[in-house]
Amino acid sequence: MKEFKSYIVPLLTLSLCAVLLTGSWFFYLKKDIPSAKSDQFIQDKEALGRLLQNSSEIQKMWTEGEDSRVWGTIKTECLRQFKITSPFDESLLRCNPMLLECNFLFNPKLNYRLVKPETNNGNNLKWYRYLTKSNSAHVGLEHSGFLFTIEDKLSHKHLDLFLADQCQEVFLQKRIYAYGEEVIDKPSEDIEDYRFDNFNQNIYIDRHLVMNSEINDWIDFGNPNFTKGLKKIEDDSLFMPASGLDYNQMENYCSFKGKQILQAHYFDAATFLPSDLTDTTPNKNNRSPYYWTKKKSEFKSDSLDNCALFYAEECQEKKRFQLNSSGPSWAGVLDSMGGIFEVMRNPIDPESNLKASSYYFNFKSSWHKLGFRANWNGEGFELRNFDFLGLNPAGAIDKFKVGFRCMRESQ
Repeated sequence: MKEFKSYIVPLLTLSLCAVLLTGSWFFYLKKDIPSAKSDQFIQDKEALGRLLQNSSEIQKMWTEGEDSRVWGTIKTECLRQFKITSPFDESLLRCNPMLLECNFLFNPKLNYRLVKPETNNGNNLKWYRYLTKSNSAHVGLEHSGFLFTIEDKLSHKHLDLFLADQCQEVFLQKRIYAYGEEVIDKPSEDIEDYRFDNFNQNIYIDRHLVMNSEINDWIDFGNPNFTKGLKKIEDDSLFMPASGLDYNQMENYCSFKGKQILQAHYFDAATFLPSDLTDTTPNKNNRSPYYWTKKKSEFKSDSLDNCALFYAEECQEKKRFQLNSSGPSWAGVLDSMGGIFEVMRNPIDPESNLKASSYYFNFKSSWHKLGFRANWNGEGFELRNFDFLGLNPAGAIDKFKVGFRCMRESQ
């Protein structure tokens, strides 16, 4: 570093001389300076116009995702580029850099190119940076997101484009909610019907469980002290839930995104179907154990159509599990039942922190109910790390998968 500093003054002197010589040459030898300036102004204006037009089209593609007009034309080459061969929920392409990268790589009609950002080690293989309040010095950065640089092919001028990472969130309606299973008996000292409201809060919940591709970005752009030991997961698993993190790592990831792990009572709020959506201050919160109906006895455990409602043990013989295998709740939250385990932070009852409804249990299991939770100690993935209240899976499982999602509160 000292050796580098010793060259700064000579370099600045040489640079200044070069600027003065160049300026003198233009002053004495060029006769059409006003015309040259005018032409340059026009060229710059045209370049800026193209860049702004392109940025508008990129922003539109960013939010439309799989519905954008370009996806159908580049889909085959894009999936081959990322070595994805299995079906996945293509709505995950919204606010996803993969779509922009593939459009740049496989759309020959573009009049711009993506420019890879410079990094300290010079080994960055991505076409973007992921910016958050924790890793960025950008003043006034309100939301985390992706920073791309586009270059006009004709003029080689650059434009930085920040794309917010908010497509995959749902806003929780402001109303009175209830936590946990419905209290059938009259509330007493031992039984409490816990109700709450969010009238003075703006709560945003992730629609889906955190994906492996999102953890990959954390590894690339987050604090290495928090991602130590984590390995990137690629190919067909990019759009699968991240399930190998311990609880502390999950907390650190959500913090990196400016969020926190989803709290259990907000999960209940987003999944129990309200009796009357127009009544935001009900006198009582009736809760069905199922996200798709208000009836408590509708579910038939022997129905062949159950896999369309949530992914349980029997579904593994019919189709491969994928993220967003279950339909959305009334609030838009996916995989609220079935799939893999999901851990939450439970400030009301810390021991009840695990959505156990999953493909580890068949459709007859008592775990397939909203508001009914097991416990995970957050440290490992063997049976000894879980408490299923005596309702353990029937078969021996070497290692369970635990996913998670984040939420944020804004003013």
